[in-house]
Amino acid sequence: MKKMDWFFSLFLIIIGLTCLFFSADAFGHESFLTFGITFFKVCMWTACPVILFVILYIWFVYRRK
Repeated sequence: MKKMDWFFSLFLIIIGLTCLFFSADAFGHESFLTFGITFFKVCMWTACPVILFVILYIWFVYRRK
């Protein structure tokens, strides 16, 4: 995949998560800050394994060379 394809797919995933969490928080009478905190937590749960995978991938690639 090209870089632009990755960008659009990541962009659509983030928009989808935003819509999902915004609609879920709309029924509870929560503030926008609560929505931001929840969204940040979910993104961190997604980003941490991805970052770990990238670090391990880079480590294995440079180890082979």
